[in-house]
Amino acid sequence: MNKFLFKSALAIFMLALVVSAFACNKKEEAASKSEPAASQSTAAESILIPGKPAAETTAPAIAPAQPLPSDAAVSVDGVALKKVALEKRVQAQMKLYQDKIPADRKKEVRAGLKKQLTEDFVMRTLLANEVKRKNISATDKEISAAMEQIKASIPPDKNLNEFLKENNVSRDDIALGVRIQKLVAMETGGKIKPTDKEIGKFYTDNKNKFTTEESVHVRHILVAMDAKDDEKVKAEKKAKIEGLRKQIMGGADFAEVAKNNSDCPSKENGGDLGEIKKGQTVKPFEDAAFSQEIKAVGPVVSTEFGHHIIQVLGRTPAHTVSLGEVKEQISLYLEQQKQAEAFSKMMARLKKNAVIQYGNP
Repeated sequence: MNKFLFKSALAIFMLALVVSAFACNKKEEAASKSEPAASQSTAAESILIPGKPAAETTAPAIAPAQPLPSDAAVSVDGVALKKVALEKRVQAQMKLYQDKIPADRKKEVRAGLKKQLTEDFVMRTLLANEVKRKNISATDKEISAAMEQIKASIPPDKNLNEFLKENNVSRDDIALGVRIQKLVAMETGGKIKPTDKEIGKFYTDNKNKFTTEESVHVRHILVAMDAKDDEKVKAEKKAKIEGLRKQIMGGADFAEVAKNNSDCPSKENGGDLGEIKKGQTVKPFEDAAFSQEIKAVGPVVSTEFGHHIIQVLGRTPAHTVSLGEVKEQISLYLEQQKQAEAFSKMMARLKKNAVIQYGNP
C-alpha cells in the first residue's frame, strides 16, 4: 500500500530546506561576513549565510520599516536578499531544467521560480530567527541521524558527501533543519499521535481508496513482428510461435523456451512479467490473460507487437484492504498531517509578526 505512505508538506519542506533552501556561493558568503553589520543598510545588503540564523546578525529581532535598498529583492526583519543573488539562483535552476521547459513557457517558468525562491528565503529567515530566539540547538547525534535520513532518500549508488557538495549543503544547513523540526514539535506540544477513533474515521471516510484491483501473474513468449515483414516472413513467424507452443504442450519447460526464443526482454526471467492489472497491456493480451485458467497455456495471441504464448501463474481478486493492514500507515499520515497544519499556523504567525518588504521586480 505504498500510495498511502504519504509525505507531509512539512517533511517535503524540510528536505528542500536541507538540500537547496538558499545556498549562496562562497565568494558571496565571504563578502557578507567581511562587511560591518552595525547599520540597517549593511544588514539589508547582506546575503543570508546557509546554516547561520539571521538573528545572529546585528539586525534587530523586528527591524523598523525603513526604505528597502534598490538592490534588494526582499528583506525579512532587516536581513535582505540581493537581487543579484536571487537572479543567480534562478539562472542555475533554469539551466538545470532548460531541456524540459518549452520555449514559449520559459518566461512564465522563470517568473514562478523567482517567486518561489523569494518565498523560500523569507521562510528560511523567519525560521532561523525563531529557533535562535527560542535557543533551540541540535546535537551531533541528531545531525548524524538527519544525514542518515538524507542518505536513505538518495539513490544507493550516490555518495552522501558528493550529493551534499553538489547541492552546496553544509553541516550547518542540516543542523538548522534539525532545529526547525524541534521547533515544529514544540508547536504541536507533543499531541500529534492520532487516536484509534481518528484512524477509524479516516479509514471509513476513505474506504474506496483502500481497494486493490484484480491482477494476474503472467509469463509469455513473444515472436515480434515488424511493419516491414512481407507475407513470407509473417508466415514463418506464425509457424515459429505455433511450433514453440507445441514444444511446451509436449512437456518442454516454459521458462527455458522463453529464454532461448522470446523477443521480449522478459526472456531473461523466463518470460515472467510479474503481476499485471487491467489497462497495463494491449487489449488482446489483457483479454487472454484475464480469461485463461491458471497454469493453462493459452492459444497464440496476436497483438500489434507480435505473437504471444501466455501462461497465467496466479490470480489475485479485487478486494478491500482491512483496517488492520493499513492502520500503521494511516496513523503515520494523520501524524504528519497534524505536523503540517502546525507548521502552517506557525508560519502564518511568524509572517504576521515580522517586517517583510519586497523590492521592485
